[in-house]
Amino acid sequence: MGRLVLGFILLVVSLVVLTTAAGLEKGGGAGGRLAKLVGRLLLAVAAVTLLTSSVVVIDAGQVGVQHAFGAVSPTPLYPGVRVVPPWASVERYSTREESWPAGGEEVERMAALSSEQMGMSVDVAVRWQIDPASAPRIFTELGTQDQIETVVLNAIRNGVRDGMVRFSINDIAERNRIASAMQAEVDSALVTQPRAGGEPFRIAQLTAFFLRDLQPPEQVVRAINNKIAQEQQIQTEKHRVEVARLQSDQQRLLNQTLTPEALTKQYLEVLHDMKGSDNLVIFVPTEGGMPMLNLGELRKALRGGAQ
Repeated sequence: MGRLVLGFILLVVSLVVLTTAAGLEKGGGAGGRLAKLVGRLLLAVAAVTLLTSSVVVIDAGQVGVQHAFGAVSPTPLYPGVRVVPPWASVERYSTREESWPAGGEEVERMAALSSEQMGMSVDVAVRWQIDPASAPRIFTELGTQDQIETVVLNAIRNGVRDGMVRFSINDIAERNRIASAMQAEVDSALVTQPRAGGEPFRIAQLTAFFLRDLQPPEQVVRAINNKIAQEQQIQTEKHRVEVARLQSDQQRLLNQTLTPEALTKQYLEVLHDMKGSDNLVIFVPTEGGMPMLNLGELRKALRGGAQ
């Protein structure tokens, strides 16, 4: 529309200049030829401006919506060179897959409530995309690209909260189920009902949903950590009791096994094995203890007595 107005202004100016140039030439003025040249140049620029005001270029990854004087064309303008009425304006939308949060943006941690009304901190990432065929309805109902992004962001926040409230604080480990519920709620929130009536239409299509982090309240985290520490302490005590029981069983078994009869039998077996050995010391069991019998000294004493 701006180029059309500019073209008409240039056209009027060029006609004025040409009229002035014609008058100067009739009067024999020296500037007639120069004014005529300037007028023709302005006329050419005006013609080019008016012609190009009817041609728009829609880039790849975009879709255009033609509108003028409150009327919106129901036919979207797809990528390429398109001819439109010179008085029409074209609103462009991105048809590429958009990400939220975008690269470089600060991560938004959303507050959501569990089914027990306990505050949770949620961090999600979403990819979405508009349907080019829905661009005229999107323009009529929502507006520009920035307004679409605002609506999508509100749908994400609403869907995350509605999905989280389905689950208890005890379900926090079931991340896949929670993410699926949130994704379904966000996808549902992206369908809107036109203000003027008619069939609902989809603002954007959710292409991916990622539940990146889910944190319970701080007091719940402390309670969970305390419970884990208590369970570990209980397991440690159980292990100690089990070790003590095994040691007690071993000692009892040892006491039951080492009877006087068993010790005497073992002593006799040792004496039997010592017949062919060079051992010079023998333990002799008595009621008063376990004296040692030194065979080497005994032999020397016996030899001395014999002499």
